[in-house]
Amino acid sequence: MSNTKVIDDYMINNELDLKRIIADYELYVKAIINKIANDKLSYEDKEEILTDVFFVLWKNNAKCTTAVNYYIAGITRNLIKEKLRKLNITYNIEDFENIIEFNNADLFYEQRKRIEHVENNYKNLNDLEIRILNLFYYSDKSIKSISKELNLSEINVKTKLYRIRKKIKKELAKGELYEKFK
Repeated sequence: MSNTKVIDDYMINNELDLKRIIADYELYVKAIINKIANDKLSYEDKEEILTDVFFVLWKNNAKCTTAVNYYIAGITRNLIKEKLRKLNITYNIEDFENIIEFNNADLFYEQRKRIEHVENNYKNLNDLEIRILNLFYYSDKSIKSISKELNLSEINVKTKLYRIRKKIKKELAKGELYEKFK
């Protein structure tokens, strides 16, 4: 996937190929939602925003004159702001301004692939460690929210994250994966 994709790349017979665009951008939208709304919204609210993003894109695809990922990121931010306002949840406007890295979908997917590669090639991570890794890095959840979700103490989560990183660094230092992550 390239961050230079335009809406025309997703058109088939003058109709938006929603299935393909969802396949390409669903994880990207979820990451934006989790980055901004993290613990402020319920799972159901986040899922509603996710579906609304693609509905708005489908409805307004003729207005998309920039790269698709920029347009989708803008829709996502606006829907999150709207949801937070409706629920009377206070938020820091900087949360919406400091997600520049999400304007580059290629970078997002490249980082995700690297983490998946480490997970797939590192045999010594147990299920709990992989879950913690996913929650912390993929879902961008705080240590506090991870501890609540997994019913662990915050210090336990911090310790496990430290040990996971240490295991991964050790594996990378062996050279087996090092070349792929230079």
